[in-house]
Amino acid sequence: MTVSTGNFAELLWPGIKDLFGQAYERWETKYTQFCDIMESDKAFEKLQGVTGLPLASIKTQGNQIPFVDPMQGLQKEFVNVTYAIGSGVTREMYEDDQYNYINSIPSMIAESVRQTEETVATNVLNNGFSTATAADGLSVFNASHVLVAGGTYRNQPSTAADLTQTSLEQAFIDISDYTDDQGLKINIMPKVLIVPTALQFVAEKILNTEYEVDTANNTVNPMKGRLPLVVTPFLTDTDAWFIKTSSRNGMVFFNRRSADLERDNDFNTQNLLFAGTRRFSVGVADAHGLYGSQGA
Repeated sequence: MTVSTGNFAELLWPGIKDLFGQAYERWETKYTQFCDIMESDKAFEKLQGVTGLPLASIKTQGNQIPFVDPMQGLQKEFVNVTYAIGSGVTREMYEDDQYNYINSIPSMIAESVRQTEETVATNVLNNGFSTATAADGLSVFNASHVLVAGGTYRNQPSTAADLTQTSLEQAFIDISDYTDDQGLKINIMPKVLIVPTALQFVAEKILNTEYEVDTANNTVNPMKGRLPLVVTPFLTDTDAWFIKTSSRNGMVFFNRRSADLERDNDFNTQNLLFAGTRRFSVGVADAHGLYGSQGA
């Protein structure tokens, strides 16, 4: 499609006081606060898991030391995808535009590309209970994530729960109980609470109130000041909530090519062409890096 004088006849004549529909403040970038950002220089990237060793066992007198081999763990592949959008304008429309609207198209394209990044990245959380998967092939948030040496772990509540002080405290406990693939304890802690706009005030009460929330008890709120809060409008479930933990290689964003905005002319038609492209991949390798609940 090409913008022509027929599409925007009202912009060809003086008399309009102002234009509306685009001069909005935009949300700041959110996904960088819950993704590990890595650079990529290939068509795809792989993250490979490896294990440590299990607990030592008793060695009886005269017998050999029990030798145990570390194991190759799970692998996650990230395929870099190109996202693109463009717009064309006839030369006549560009010449006759009385309100400089056409010159704002590059900024529209830039915002479209930026929000595409945000949407694709946040959709890993939105689809984390269904189609988005971690390195073990299970949904990102699952009660039976695989430990390579045997056993399972969960990165969601045992029963789906709304965001409350109690459910957040339980999340802290669950995350503190994580083990590695060999069953050894690991010191992983919650780092960021991520909520949709519908839960922003609930979350702020839990994280900032001095005493227990929604009770008459004069009891100190242990959640006060424990986590920074990220509120994002790109989350689609109004009662789902998520935690990014201190584990590396949880939710990873590979930057293959940053936003590239181009402008050119078509010699045959004399049309002015604008385009924006962005190439990246995003997903979850180690499910220890996230914890989430769909809400009750």
